[in-house]
Amino acid sequence: MQERRLYPRFPWACALELRGPQDGCHAAQSTDLSVTGIGLQLCRAGVVGLAQSMSILAPGDRLRILVSARRAGIPNDLDLACRVREVRRLSIDKYLIGTWFEKLDAPGLVALETLVDSARQRRWG
Repeated sequence: MQERRLYPRFPWACALELRGPQDGCHAAQSTDLSVTGIGLQLCRAGVVGLAQSMSILAPGDRLRILVSARRAGIPNDLDLACRVREVRRLSIDKYLIGTWFEKLDAPGLVALETLVDSARQRRWG
């Protein structure tokens, strides 16, 4: 299968918090990261609790990803706006969510590039 991504994703595991427009907060685990998006693992309660247009998260739904500086090893916390690109059920209680980032300001983009560079170095070290 040919890779179609313009920007490579790198494995990156970090505990995160997700928020939807109603400000419900749900724990998630990142799976991979690029400068354009992030992959997430989320339990069923999160997929249902953050849903906006259907009974579970769906492509186009908006999320905020809160990255703790302490957990991620970066200077400042990040609050990243994103949209759901895909939702894949892995098991009864586990889902894989693909997202892409929206509206990154200059400091947010610099911090994100730092995270991606760190993930890339860990992979290719």
